[in-house]
Amino acid sequence: MESSRFIQISDQILIEYVYTSQSVPTTFDTATYPIELMRDANTKGTYFFNTDTVNPTMGNDRDGSAVSNNVNKTQYVSLDTSVGIPYNDYSPALTDSASLLQTFSPNLNVAYDKVRVHFVAGFSFTGFDGIVFETLAPRRDGVMLNLASINFLKTDTPTFNPEPLLLADKLYATYIEWRVPSLFYMNNLFTTTDPNGLAYKITEGQGFLGTPPITLRATGIYQTIVENSYSFYEMQEINSASILNRDIYDNLYAQVIQSTNGDYFELSGQVAGSSMENLIAQLNSSGGNYVIFHEVSVTEQIGTVFSQTSFQVFTQKGPDFDEPILFRPIIKNANTAVSFNINYILRLYNKADATQIIKNASLTSFETQKYGRQMLQINLGVVPTVANVYNQINNDTGKQLVIGTSTPADTSANTSEQITEKLVVKTKYVTTFRDRLKVKAAISPVKVQTITESNDSNTN
Repeated sequence: MESSRFIQISDQILIEYVYTSQSVPTTFDTATYPIELMRDANTKGTYFFNTDTVNPTMGNDRDGSAVSNNVNKTQYVSLDTSVGIPYNDYSPALTDSASLLQTFSPNLNVAYDKVRVHFVAGFSFTGFDGIVFETLAPRRDGVMLNLASINFLKTDTPTFNPEPLLLADKLYATYIEWRVPSLFYMNNLFTTTDPNGLAYKITEGQGFLGTPPITLRATGIYQTIVENSYSFYEMQEINSASILNRDIYDNLYAQVIQSTNGDYFELSGQVAGSSMENLIAQLNSSGGNYVIFHEVSVTEQIGTVFSQTSFQVFTQKGPDFDEPILFRPIIKNANTAVSFNINYILRLYNKADATQIIKNASLTSFETQKYGRQMLQINLGVVPTVANVYNQINNDTGKQLVIGTSTPADTSANTSEQITEKLVVKTKYVTTFRDRLKVKAAISPVKVQTITESNDSNTN
């Protein structure tokens, strides 16, 4: 997976260097994404560009770059191609335009890293006309090669970040970015016996220093001088920093998954072949004092519009660094949203020196109704009440139930208790009464008089 390294190059500028995945690198073939190399007789170095036809993807073309115009790099000059004759065709110290394009036979798939420069909200150039951002790598003889030399002027417009980056209490709302060939891959693939390799071409067959670092440098344009339509820049260095050419924490990655134990998500840092607990212990044993910040934001898709609807930060100080953060989103537009995306940033922060290790992960779900404002309920209507119903016999009041015969002499009678003993009582259980409630059966004593039939002598 890709991983990022952040460098605070100034109070208002943060450089994010994004390493390509070491297991599945991001590659661009030289046929579709052509490469230009410009030699510089002043510095003895080389400048790397992609052609302007692929600038929307690569962002590193000659037209948007500036190069040194002297040995000590105190003056730069714009390579603006819109002037009548580009400066590299005017200056004998630079390769002319006709000789820039490189040919590869066969064509190569080149692995690329990414550089993103973040600007704090309300960024100002503070007296500069612009800033030149360089990505440098050392050749075997120590000469620095420019993998990028981006000329960002005050009149240029950066890209607005729909999800501003909040880091160290600063909000970075805009950025510019470009791609550079991965120094790690170029160095590993270099061989003096393969002149078709990119590392061979860019270093003129010398190769790089062993485990070469990447230098990121920002230089301010404090004065612009225009002569013969060419813009010459007087430069003042702002800051520079060196980083490793690969991510040494490539076995660390962020993970967001649907939990198998319930209707929620699990956010966690994972370490291939080890555990987060062991990694933190190792970092702390080297003088670190690490805590983990889990930043999670939810973006909802309504039609073709994506809107961030929540942002939360969870702090994990240990000792249970292996325990995931349990997170259940609330989708505010559950009835209309097509999907939602959980963006997760795992941030390992060293309180000892304020350095950070940052990993990213995301998950897209289409179960918007499931995570709406209200939990889904099953409507059972009127919940039936199950009742047990029994036959009920009232208490004996002592009254006689007299049952006689047609013979006057037979005066025998049975009491209600005797009758009850002779009755066959059956009990039946019913599950519910739907139409009648509180129905009961009962036996009560009644008195029946003896009825006799008499002969009427006057009757025929």
